[in-house]
Amino acid sequence: MSINFSPEGQDTNDAKELATALSKIKVGIPSTFGGVMHSEDNANVVFDTFNIHAPPDITPNTRIIAVLGIPQEDSTKRANEWFISDFFAFWNLFQGVTIRPQHWLHCLDFEQLVQGEKVYLHGNPYKERKVVLDHKILQKAYQGKDAIRQVPPSQPHMLLKEFKDTVKAECKSAAATGHNVLLLMFGHGDPDNYGIHLGGKSTLFTPKLLKFLLKGISVSVTMLTTQCFGGGWSCSPHVNLTTMTAAGTTKDSKSWRYSGSTGRACGSMFATAIINKLIEHPATGDPLGTEDDEGNGGPADWTKDQHESYASFSQAVYESLLRGVDRRGLEHHITFSAQDDAWSMCWGPRTGIPLENFRQRWQELPTFPADKTLHPGDPFNRDPLVTDAQRQEYQDLWKAEKARRLAEPTVIMPSAPSESTGSILGKRKMSGCYGGTLDGLIRTVKTLAGDYLRSNPGMDDSSLSGALHYDIGKILADQEKDQSVVEETLRIIQYRMEHQSTADRYLELMNIPAPHDTKCCEFDTRFLIDEVPDPKYEAIKDMIYDGHLLFPHPEKGQGHAFTKGIEYLIIAFHVAKSDQEVVMEKLQALKAQVEAEVEQNKTFVKRDPEVARKRHKVFKAFGLGIMSPRKRQSVEP
Repeated sequence: MSINFSPEGQDTNDAKELATALSKIKVGIPSTFGGVMHSEDNANVVFDTFNIHAPPDITPNTRIIAVLGIPQEDSTKRANEWFISDFFAFWNLFQGVTIRPQHWLHCLDFEQLVQGEKVYLHGNPYKERKVVLDHKILQKAYQGKDAIRQVPPSQPHMLLKEFKDTVKAECKSAAATGHNVLLLMFGHGDPDNYGIHLGGKSTLFTPKLLKFLLKGISVSVTMLTTQCFGGGWSCSPHVNLTTMTAAGTTKDSKSWRYSGSTGRACGSMFATAIINKLIEHPATGDPLGTEDDEGNGGPADWTKDQHESYASFSQAVYESLLRGVDRRGLEHHITFSAQDDAWSMCWGPRTGIPLENFRQRWQELPTFPADKTLHPGDPFNRDPLVTDAQRQEYQDLWKAEKARRLAEPTVIMPSAPSESTGSILGKRKMSGCYGGTLDGLIRTVKTLAGDYLRSNPGMDDSSLSGALHYDIGKILADQEKDQSVVEETLRIIQYRMEHQSTADRYLELMNIPAPHDTKCCEFDTRFLIDEVPDPKYEAIKDMIYDGHLLFPHPEKGQGHAFTKGIEYLIIAFHVAKSDQEVVMEKLQALKAQVEAEVEQNKTFVKRDPEVARKRHKVFKAFGLGIMSPRKRQSVEP
């Protein structure tokens, strides 16, 4: 077996930290396992874990509305494909279980995506996984009342409108009939307003928007989302929902590690934890539908006190994530909330998810073997059930591999230039700026990638960084020769390094000391950021994001949101013990200075001869000629 060895580094799996977190869980107190209260008065209330007076399960009447937010142009990028796995994992479980038609919205050409026997998997790549999408499953997904529904891929912006209209219509109808609504949302989240991108970066479905849609409608709504920063839905003052989110307000969600056998991440760890819980008996933890030799013990024999409360379900999902899915599960900061803080409500009628058929449905999906290029003892394997013997075997194999590599002759590559020498206004491909060859471009990326990886940019299995780090690994191993991939990798690295340098400069301008005398590119924000109280974090974050002047969103080709610089500033204010009034004054002064610099740069660019020449060509092409400002005013209406 040829093994893909992970880069050397400290194993961040901390058994003691995990044990401490598990010991803090208190039965019936949701705040000890990710629960967020709509009323602070309920923070320490002990809720019933099972409610014997719960009404019967009304799952057949639940309104299910799901949306997959990624557009067609991004559907084959590694940073996005795991959302497809999550979307179809839940479709395979939920389709056909309700009386009313379900809504599964997307704007992708799935026929194109499954060409060539391509499959989408779900689960840990170190273990057997389930095939959740292939050509056969896709044909089934096109049929029946719960068929997936496509918004034209050429009009991805229409996905938001279709989702809004569907949510409003179904919630209004459900309110009239007393039914529940279940929203499932899969896509990239926004760290500013906690919305989810539907069809592109400019089309956001936000808590404020949902509040507007539900105005005057009294309905029970449960939301499950695997987006980054999804905890904002649980904490938002704008909506009162039952929520299950894959990440906290400051965290990105975690996908499974990128598999060498498919080149993609196979869904999210949070979705795996939810699915693992759904295919168990709701009261005993045994597999659903398990019967004894005499046929007893199946769903028909469950008593009403075995219907699980939402508090109990949430705790079970939290423990499933930490005990059975991810030994670094604390990094997720998964959150739950209960509409009206009704944590004792029976899980069945609360969300309308039927429990008895899930195990059979999941088992019927095709099984895909574990990735043979990955060793289970690899520190990147987050499975809590990995044995000490497996870890030791991996370390022995890695030592032998290092010795082999050291024995091989090394080719000394010429040093690469540190920056582009081409004009920023030119139209040349990026590779033309690095000696005109792909090899020159790759050498440059390798040099910058080393600096980037040493800057503590986040974990390899983060949904915001996983695809980038996977591509960097392939480039460093000389396994990536696709010029477009190498060029985009360079653009993302440059954006993220500049982002960190900008944070350093802002501290200097505000005369705030660097936290622990450490620059942003040397600082690891993952641990200290959790020490900042949530209200303080939110207040400073909102001031930094206001207007998007200080840290603009990445442009097309620069990857997804990168929040390290923002977290670095928040930590710096926190360590300096700056009160909110001081923070506001310094940030307002900084924004004024940055705004003045932006205007100055705009004036400079307008005077650039190359810009003037291109403007002249545009005017000439449209037969407008070049007019002076005074003449232009005389002809304008």
